[in-house]
Amino acid sequence: MAVACGHGFTVLVTEQGDLLTCGRGDSGQLGLGDTAHQLLPVHVGGRELFFGQPLVLVAAGRRHTAGVAKDGAVWSWGEGYYSQLGDREPRQRPERLDRDMFGGSPAVMVACGSRHTMVLNAAGCVWTYGSGSFGQLGHGNKADKLVLTLVVAERFKGAQIVMLAAGGHHSVALGAEGKVWTWGWNSHGQLGHNDLQDRLVPTQLEGEALGGAAAVLVAAGEKYSVAVMIAGALWVWGNGHFGQLGLGDREDRLVPVRVGAEDKFGARVITAACGNDHTLAVTTAGVLWSWGKGKHGILGHNDDSNRLVPTQVEVQHFDHGKIVSATAGDTHSAVVTEHGGLYTWGMGTFPEEEEESDEEDAEEEKVPGGLGHSYGETKFVPTLVVPALLQGARVGCCHELLPLHALAFAMGTHERLGRAAQTVLASTDHGKDCEYLSMPGELVQRIVEACGALPEGRAGELEGVVRLLGGGMFAESGRT
Repeated sequence: MAVACGHGFTVLVTEQGDLLTCGRGDSGQLGLGDTAHQLLPVHVGGRELFFGQPLVLVAAGRRHTAGVAKDGAVWSWGEGYYSQLGDREPRQRPERLDRDMFGGSPAVMVACGSRHTMVLNAAGCVWTYGSGSFGQLGHGNKADKLVLTLVVAERFKGAQIVMLAAGGHHSVALGAEGKVWTWGWNSHGQLGHNDLQDRLVPTQLEGEALGGAAAVLVAAGEKYSVAVMIAGALWVWGNGHFGQLGLGDREDRLVPVRVGAEDKFGARVITAACGNDHTLAVTTAGVLWSWGKGKHGILGHNDDSNRLVPTQVEVQHFDHGKIVSATAGDTHSAVVTEHGGLYTWGMGTFPEEEEESDEEDAEEEKVPGGLGHSYGETKFVPTLVVPALLQGARVGCCHELLPLHALAFAMGTHERLGRAAQTVLASTDHGKDCEYLSMPGELVQRIVEACGALPEGRAGELEGVVRLLGGGMFAESGRT
């Protein structure tokens, strides 16, 4: 959600809340006011574009994009043919949806499916619009919705929803107590109800479907779903044709099945992401695992082979830095490291008219695939997007702080330490009497280790959203 991968394009949010995009732009999904493609990341806008507010998070569908600003407004742009923007008109620049369009409560997250969009507000209510062809909007029918429409609260048995995930044509919601609801297309069991029947309204998974434990994060691929549990176990269900379930075979699963936790990944899983047919998982050790369809190198293992079980991506590709968040598209993948670095890999370019071009045309005209590198070649291993191409900005708003910054942060926000600031101000002889200089080294170290930057606003209060943004690593270690 600090970075989102669509169909051949990438959108990202910097530490300052600015929006950058790259890749395919033929539907206006890059937000640059045209339909041009962009090989390298381009600055779309910052506070001057988003009414003085920093952007907090983004989501990408197949050809449309949405984001949430700090004030709780939703911004969307790109393809609108299926009403996923609120009408059937495309938008080439981000346009604002005011709070009154989703109940007057600020939005805390947005999720984009192939052709539908979902908004979660701070009241825990779910609003949807776009294509309803499989019931993915949750309104009891298959009608499209041109405006955000409330999913009746009774569908969730009165639970407060704290997280959403949108698959190709199905939807997943997570309640505050760890219960999971699914609805929409169920061609391969991606709803997890032990059948292949579509659901037109949110339907809760059976009480023991996830081992009776509470989920803290959900994600959805094209035809499958995953959930991360509070104890760090990963569960999967739905289409397994390419091994994207990680269970060692290509079979579908109609009910959730446990992949594993520390026993499988060497540490607890903290967050996961789904592409069309491949899965990424990040552990509390900051290690990335991938499995499923490997075409174009999207798994990051220096080949294009499928993987039927979770396989660790070698840490040297990230300069041994810890991974804090991951995202997956249909032909490429991306992660953010603890210091705000962006790594991408997968398909470099593809034909202009993907479905109609012959081989000769495909060689003549290529479209960048959203990796953001200076050359358009396919990357089979994670590759750092040169910071200069991001204008030197760090990606995301969840980072480890440098030691001096962490100490300053603690002193500026901690009541007791903050009082000592008066000593600095009143000090003479260049800080000779500064209490900070006399603090025990061990205490300073503990302060530094306890500091990490988390997202601002209501989004920083929802564990699943924080994990998607990369802040879960800090929460796991007791950081605030």
